[in-house]
Amino acid sequence: MAKVFHKLLPVAGLSEAGKSQFTGKAMRVFLSVSALFLLVSPAFAAPPVKQTVKATFASHQTVTEKQAAGVYDLSSMSAFSGTVTQFLPAPDGGVLGLLLNGDTEVLVSPEIGHTLSGLIKVGDHISLRGVKAYTLPVIRAFAITSPRGRSVQDSLMAVPQHSPEMIIGPDIVVHGEIAMPLYNLGGQVSGVILKDHTLIHLIPREATRLAAWLKPGQSVYAVGTGNNGVLGTAINAREIGPAADRKEAVAISNVPLSGPAAGSAGYDVISGAE
Repeated sequence: MAKVFHKLLPVAGLSEAGKSQFTGKAMRVFLSVSALFLLVSPAFAAPPVKQTVKATFASHQTVTEKQAAGVYDLSSMSAFSGTVTQFLPAPDGGVLGLLLNGDTEVLVSPEIGHTLSGLIKVGDHISLRGVKAYTLPVIRAFAITSPRGRSVQDSLMAVPQHSPEMIIGPDIVVHGEIAMPLYNLGGQVSGVILKDHTLIHLIPREATRLAAWLKPGQSVYAVGTGNNGVLGTAINAREIGPAADRKEAVAISNVPLSGPAAGSAGYDVISGAE
């Protein structure tokens, strides 16, 4: 190395001792520069390429979906598919199910209903497992899968049927043409679905009594409390009829029975037991 520097550097006129001293200094400078270059070179290196990890289905599931995934194998149940026309909202803001292909009601348990609006949307082509009614356009769904691969499954635990609830709030007035009857999980008529997607809920007893007013194609006018949200409008009818001036009062299932008010003198008296 010393011979190379000796040939490259201008050392003419120097004694041999001077040449050696000059060459040594040049080598030290060269080595210092080389070391500095090695230290700073990583700062100018190309940034490392990030590895893309393919997300799994489980990583996309919400906590609620994972909790409602269920443990039972439902593959033996009948498979259905179709396009979501609308949700079937409850007057309390919950979801009873959905309308498939515009003519089939898909009813679910409250367990699935809580996750349904976050799983699918109107216009989605979905698949599901469940059982179909013999003659009614109703499917009781136990598992639903969205076109994005997410799914929710019923735990198959016994659940109560949806029923009208006492809802406090301002009256909602709805009217329009009836598209089809609304059924409950027991297959009973429990109201109507209007062509504008509004749901009018009735208890089965009142729906049977007013069957002549609740046929598809007829106009209906109803007043009651309920919910008017992003999933649609649904009310528990307190009054209903073919027109505003022909309304009739209807019962709601859990309205307290008539009688003395709680805490009054006659509240604890049982009629006929005196």
